[in-house]
Amino acid sequence: MKRFLAYVTMAAVLLIFSAGCRRIPLYDRSTRVDIIIDLDRELDHDIVMSVDKPLEKIYTDKIEGVVPAHYEVLVYDTVTDELVSSNIVGEKGGSLSIFPGTYHLVIYSFGTESTQQKDLHNRNTANAFTTDITVSKGEVIKSKINEPASDPVSKGYEDDPIINEPDHLYASNEMDVNIDAFTGGEQTVTIHTTVSSILDVYSLEVLNIKGPENIDKVEAFVTGQILSNYIGRPERDSSPATLYVDMSVDVENSRLYTVFNTFGKLPGEQNQIFLDITVTDSGGGQYRYVFDVTDQFDDPGNEDHQLIIDGEMVDIPKAEHGGGGFSPEIDEWEREDIDVPLT
Repeated sequence: MKRFLAYVTMAAVLLIFSAGCRRIPLYDRSTRVDIIIDLDRELDHDIVMSVDKPLEKIYTDKIEGVVPAHYEVLVYDTVTDELVSSNIVGEKGGSLSIFPGTYHLVIYSFGTESTQQKDLHNRNTANAFTTDITVSKGEVIKSKINEPASDPVSKGYEDDPIINEPDHLYASNEMDVNIDAFTGGEQTVTIHTTVSSILDVYSLEVLNIKGPENIDKVEAFVTGQILSNYIGRPERDSSPATLYVDMSVDVENSRLYTVFNTFGKLPGEQNQIFLDITVTDSGGGQYRYVFDVTDQFDDPGNEDHQLIIDGEMVDIPKAEHGGGGFSPEIDEWEREDIDVPLT
C-alpha cells in the first residue's frame, strides 16, 4: 500500500511540473562548429592639399584612425535579422563556436573615442553614431549659425543637430554564410573578411585670406551631413546633421585648413552643403563667412575628397586695444555669402 501511494505521489508531482514547463531543445555540444575569422583592414584614405606641407599629428590621426585592438562579431538570423550571438576577436581575427546553419555576420571595431554603437539587437537597426556637442557649447554655436529667415545667409540648417566628428569605425558584412554540420573529423571553418571604414575623409582649405596673423581661432560647421551610419546594411541614414570642425591657420601660406571625418553627405539632389565659419581675432572679435561647397561635394571626379575655397573676401584686421572685430552683444555679425566655383 505504501509503495502504491509513493507511485501516485510521484505521478502527481510529475504532472504538476509538466504542466508548468515548456519544451527546450537540447543541443549536443559536439555539433557546434568552430569558426576562424581571418581579418584584414583596408586603408584607402589619401589626403591631398594644395600646399606641400606635412600635416600635424591631429590630422594624420584622423586620416586612418587608431589601429583597432578588438572587433565584435555579430551573428544574425537570416530570416528575422535578430541577433543570435556575439563574440570578441583580436586585431587579426579569432575564433568562435556556432551551431550549423546560415547566418549574416557583421564584424566591426570598437573602443573608438567619439563613435558609438546602438541597436545591435537587429541587423537592420545596428547603427554607429557620434556624440552631440555639449549643451553649453551648443547654445553658443547655435547663436552663431541661427539667422532670421529674411537673412540671405539663412539656409535652413539652423535647427539640425550639431555633432562632433566621428572617428574611424571599421566594419564588414558577410551575408548568407552557410555553416555545414560535420559528421566527423576536424570541425573548423575559416571565413576571410576585409573591414573598411564607414567614414568619408575630406581635406578643406580656404585660400588667399587676408590678415591670417590676426586670427586666434577658427570654428567651422559643415552642413548637409548625415547623423549616423548603419553598420549591418549598405544603406546610409537620412537624418540631417551639421558637423562641428576645428580649423588651423597657416600664416605663411595665407590659408585656413583642416581634415575632417564625416558619416557622409546627406543623400538627395536638393541637399545643399555650406561651410559656415566663425573667425575669432586676437582681441576676441568675431567674423562669420558662409561658402556654398555643394558642387565640390557632388563632383564625381573629386575622388580625393579635396575641398578648395577662394577666401579672398576673408579679411581679418588687426585687433585694437584687445578687442578687434566686433562684439555680438553690440554689433551685428559680419557676414559674407559667397558662391564658390568648382575647382
